[in-house]
Amino acid sequence: MQIFQAFFKTLKKRSFSVIIYFCIFVVLALMMSGNGKKQIEVAYKDTKVDIAVLDRDNSVLSKSLYRYLADTQNIVKIKDDKESISDELFFRNVEYVLIIKKGFEEGIKSGKYEDVVENVKVPQSISGELLDSKINQYLTELSAYTAAGYSSEEAAESALKTSEIKVNVKLDKIQGEGEEKSSAYYYYLFIPYVLTGMLMSGIGGILITFRKKDLNWRIKCSSLSEIRKNSILIAACAIFSLACWALFVLLSLVLYHDDVMTGKGALFILNSLVFLLVALSLIYMVSFLVKSLNALNMASNVISLGLSFLGGIFVPLEFMSKHVVQFSKALPTYWYVMTSRTIDSFSSTAEQYHIIFRNLGIELLFAVVFFVIAVYLSKSRAIAQHG
Repeated sequence: MQIFQAFFKTLKKRSFSVIIYFCIFVVLALMMSGNGKKQIEVAYKDTKVDIAVLDRDNSVLSKSLYRYLADTQNIVKIKDDKESISDELFFRNVEYVLIIKKGFEEGIKSGKYEDVVENVKVPQSISGELLDSKINQYLTELSAYTAAGYSSEEAAESALKTSEIKVNVKLDKIQGEGEEKSSAYYYYLFIPYVLTGMLMSGIGGILITFRKKDLNWRIKCSSLSEIRKNSILIAACAIFSLACWALFVLLSLVLYHDDVMTGKGALFILNSLVFLLVALSLIYMVSFLVKSLNALNMASNVISLGLSFLGGIFVPLEFMSKHVVQFSKALPTYWYVMTSRTIDSFSSTAEQYHIIFRNLGIELLFAVVFFVIAVYLSKSRAIAQHG
């Protein structure tokens, strides 16, 4: 009983870090659950760039290029001198300045049009690079029409008509993205991150404290056996962890009552409960691997963030390379995320039941593996201490 009381007294001193994680979770949940609204597919739309065009040739073909740019971009009038060009770019009044050199039309007609224009643009401008491509394409069209025997006027008109041809471009949706997801999905998506970080900072530090040499030997001097001591510690950890988990569940009922009070909601809760066992076993194992609170804090950040980024919580799995996804399958968070996705699209089919309970079984297997490793490390440490 004294160990039980000492556990929660020590926990009280570490409550600040637990509260920090809880606040982070609430902020993440409120921010991201808004994405649960149905997302509307976005079609590709060309963008217009603020550009200046300085026509020093003033010919039929150069005016055609000017008309093309006026139709597709936002033309800004500036003075034709070096200082004005620099100032306009510096103050971002324009993003791109095109200079049509004298002799432009002759260059187009001769087919040697590589140096008939020059440009000055904002450094590392993606839109500027795209505009380069568009201008080169238009120059190619002008040169092709003049080479085919068209007059300057005919070539200019034909090139403009060609540029008006539009192609409907549709962005393919990545599988799993752009589909309607419930607020409960986004809420429970972040629970592995906060549970792992919160519990590792809280109970992980207490477990390390109880294993300090002086305190450990004082306990050994009592009539309390090692098995009894560890059982009490595990029970205290379980009670605190269940209390934290229950708090998250109650919060979800308050915030997203309609989503959670359903069959899907019950499965989300079950999935989070199974992961709680994974987190407990993981933390129990890690407590044998680190020797100081500073090392534990570092491990807490690395493990919670690593599991979240690589497991598909912070970065959707669709945006990862195949090799990273293959590696992610060795992490419990991957199976948690895949279970959550199946639950969110749940329609009570036998296949979905199979996937959900298979994934839950894999999560439980991770918990067993972590616990077995922890028991092995515990026995190894006990043997080392007793020589």
